[in-house]
Amino acid sequence: MTIEEMDQVDQREVDRRVRNYRLQKYLGWAGFALVAAHLLYMLLAVAPLYYWVGFYGRTMTDICLLIAHFALLLVLALTARGADRWIYSALQTACDPFLFEACVYHMGFCGNSNLKQLNLAVAQYYQGSFRQAMDTVMHTDPSSFKKTNRLNYYIIKSALFFRFGEKEQVSGLENEFQRRISGREDQKNMRILCAVNNLKRARENGDLEFAWKFFWEYLALADRGSQEQWAKVSRAWQAGLLEEESGSDTAARSAYAYVEAHGNRLMFVRDARRYLHPEEAVQAEHQPGPQPVPDDREKEGEKKDGGTEASGEGEGQL
Repeated sequence: MTIEEMDQVDQREVDRRVRNYRLQKYLGWAGFALVAAHLLYMLLAVAPLYYWVGFYGRTMTDICLLIAHFALLLVLALTARGADRWIYSALQTACDPFLFEACVYHMGFCGNSNLKQLNLAVAQYYQGSFRQAMDTVMHTDPSSFKKTNRLNYYIIKSALFFRFGEKEQVSGLENEFQRRISGREDQKNMRILCAVNNLKRARENGDLEFAWKFFWEYLALADRGSQEQWAKVSRAWQAGLLEEESGSDTAARSAYAYVEAHGNRLMFVRDARRYLHPEEAVQAEHQPGPQPVPDDREKEGEKKDGGTEASGEGEGQL
C-alpha cells in the first residue's frame, strides 16, 4: 500500500475496528480467566477434593453447576476468538484490502510474525500490489502454519509465481504442501490448491474445457455456498474471465457487472471495468498532460490469472 493509498484509508474506521477487536478479545479472555478461577476455587476450596473426584455425595445441583461453568468457559473462549471478525470482515465483507492491511498492522497475532506477514501478503495481493505481495510472502516462513493459514500461503505464493511467469516453481510448492499434510483437512486443501493451479495452467494452455472442469472442481471443494462477499466476487470474476475467453460476451458482462457492483476496492474491479467500459480506458490514454507512471500492478509480468479464494475463520485465518 502506497502513502497515497494509506491516506485514503478511513483512519476512524480502522480505529473503530481495532478498538472493538481488542475490547471483545480482552473482555472474553478476562471473563474466561475469572470463571476458570472460580471453578478451581469451588473444586479445591469450597468442598473437599474427594467430594468432586468421587461420584459419592454429588447431587444434581452440583453436576449442573459444573456443566454451567464449563459451558460458560466455552462461550467466553469462542467470544474472545471471534473478535478477529472485526478485522477480517474488512476484507471478507467490506471487500476493502486497504482497510484490512491498515488493521492488520495493529494486530499482534500472539507474537507470530509470520502469520502477520501472511495476512499482509493477502491484503497486498487483493489490492493488486503483486510485487509488494511477492516480497512479503518471500520473507514469510510457513512452518508454523496449519490448515487454512497453510492453504492461504501456498495459494497466494502460487498465484504470484503465475503472475510473474515463474510457473515452474509452482510444482515445487505443491510438493512442499504434500509433505506437510497431517490430516483430512490438509488433504482437502491440497486438492483445492491443485484445482486452482491446474485451472491457471489450463487457461495458459488455452484449454478452456479443462479450465472449466477445474473451476467447477474448485467450487465443489471450496464451499460454493459461502456467503462471504469477497468469495462471491472472486468466483464471479473467475467466471467472467472464463466466459470472456470462451467468447460468451453476455455471460462475461453479467459476471463482471456483479464484480463491479460488489467488489468495492478489490483488484478484480479493475478487470471488470476494463471489459465493461473500454471507452474509459481509451479516453484516459488520450487525456492531455502527463500520464501517471504505472505502479507494479501494470508492469511487465502481470496478467490475469485464476484468483485465490483463501477464506476461513479463526485465529489469523481468512
